[in-house]
Amino acid sequence: MQELVTFIEERVVKKDFFEDLVSQIQKDFQTAVDVDIVFTASTPEVLVSQVEGELHRVISSTTVSRFSNLLYRIDVPESDVKSISGVDIQEFVRQITYLIIKREFQKVYIRKTL
Repeated sequence: MQELVTFIEERVVKKDFFEDLVSQIQKDFQTAVDVDIVFTASTPEVLVSQVEGELHRVISSTTVSRFSNLLYRIDVPESDVKSISGVDIQEFVRQITYLIIKREFQKVYIRKTL
């Protein structure tokens, strides 16, 4: 988790950028999983924790197709997901959280700089 928090902190220099990142993650989760999902994170630590919690809920209480749809919606490379093997569910969720936040960061960065 700390690696992901550091990743966010090093790259997010403006508060509005972080807010856009949270909004992008929320939009994709709402579109792919459940319209009632709300992320209220004000720090990278809270964001990582909230994404991990929602991912754990998606994996444990919804269908595989919803999880796949979420990864497709966010555009997480299938090869990156397949490279995660031989780990327990907590580690799997941590690694998927990293891939999701990294990809969402890229989307926000591209949109804000172009």
